[in-house]
Amino acid sequence: MRLAAALLLLLAGTVMAEPAPDDRFRPAIEAMLAEPLEATSPAGLRMASYLLANRFERGVADIDGYVYLQKLLVQQALRSAEQQPETAADYRQAAVLLTYNLAANTWPGWGRGNVGPVDEPHRRLGLAAARKNVALAAELGLPPERRKNGYWMQGAHLLASGDTEAAATAFAQSRDLAAEAEDEAGRLMAQGWIHAAAILAGEEEQDALDAIVSQLRELGDDGAFYADQYAVALAALGSTED
Repeated sequence: MRLAAALLLLLAGTVMAEPAPDDRFRPAIEAMLAEPLEATSPAGLRMASYLLANRFERGVADIDGYVYLQKLLVQQALRSAEQQPETAADYRQAAVLLTYNLAANTWPGWGRGNVGPVDEPHRRLGLAAARKNVALAAELGLPPERRKNGYWMQGAHLLASGDTEAAATAFAQSRDLAAEAEDEAGRLMAQGWIHAAAILAGEEEQDALDAIVSQLRELGDDGAFYADQYAVALAALGSTED
C-alpha cells in the first residue's frame, strides 16, 4: 500500500521523512555513550525513537513492545523538561517528535495487509499522544510548517475514534496552517480529509473528495502519495466504532 509511504511524507518538518542512514545518528550515538549513565540528552531520545521504530518496523512487528517503549521515551522527555529548566525547550522539542511517532504508529488507517492490528488501548494512547503533540507545538511556538502535521494526526485519530466533527475541525486547522506555510499539497490533502470525515459521517461528499484527489495528482509525486490515502483509509475506518 502507498498509505504508509504517504504517512512518512507527512512526518516531514516534524520527524524525518524516511528512515535515516545509521551514520546520520552516529554523532548522537557517540554523545550518548560519552554521557554519564544517569544522563539522557534530547538528541539521544530522538535517536532512541528512530532505532526503536526501525527495530519494530514502525510498530508493525510488535506493536505492544513498540508502544510500551515509545511511551517510556515520551515520559522521559517530558520528565527531563521538568527537571532541567535550562534545556526544557530542547526536551520538549524531542517530545514533539516522540509523540508524533507514537500517534502515527497507533493509527488504524495505516492500510490493509502491511500493518498489524491496532487495538483500542493502542488507539486511545495514540490519540492522547496526538493531542500532546499539538499542545507541545503550540507551547513551543513552532512555525506553521511544523504544526500542520500534528493537527492532521490528531484529526486522523479522532476520525478513527468516530468523532467526525472534531476530526474535521482538526483537519481544518491543519489545512489553514498548510496554507500559511504555503504548502499547497498539504492544504489540499487536509481539505480532502475534511470531505473524508463527512463521508464517514454519512454525508454525500464523494464528488468533492474526488475533485481533491484529481488536484493532488496534478501536483506530482507528493500529491499522488496524498491522493492514495483516502480510499484505503476510508475502507479501514468505515467500520470503526468507539
